[in-house]
Amino acid sequence: MKSINLNAYKAMCSEMFNSVGQAIGIHVLILVIERAQWQTKQKFEEAALICLSEEGISLDELDKIDPDKAVLVAHDFIMGIVSTLSRLVGKQLAQQLTEQLQISGRNE
Repeated sequence: MKSINLNAYKAMCSEMFNSVGQAIGIHVLILVIERAQWQTKQKFEEAALICLSEEGISLDELDKIDPDKAVLVAHDFIMGIVSTLSRLVGKQLAQQLTEQLQISGRNE
């Protein structure tokens, strides 16, 4: 399987923020994202570079670190979001979201 680059994760964040935010509500999504960022910070201090607000998620600051490390941080962050969403909305819906994000990531 071809590895996903940081730009693909940026696109996933944007897509997830828009589609999932509409489905579960922006405030709930922000809590999920904050939790995922906190979890990611436990493994990678660079997760502090991830910026989030009610307007969206930005991984742009990750461009300032080693590209391989940036991808690891972004991957862990996205998986943290999906994991928490699976607990909130069910594993099947989270699996569908993950598949959609993987398809969209391959198109980057």
